[in-house]
Amino acid sequence: MNSYLLAAIGGASGAAAGYFIGRFFESKTLGACPILCNPKVSTVFFAVLGIMAATSVK
Repeated sequence: MNSYLLAAIGGASGAAAGYFIGRFFESKTLGACPILCNPKVSTVFFAVLGIMAATSVK
């Protein structure tokens, strides 16, 4: 599979997961963790993690 396509799929799935994680933890932890509690930050953070995980597969 093309590495750019794999990175795009990993980034999109990571961003989707990060958004929903951020929305869930936004009201649960009362803002204690800045990465998980803010949906904007968690979307970018998990998108980068998804790209890194998808491109590390050989």
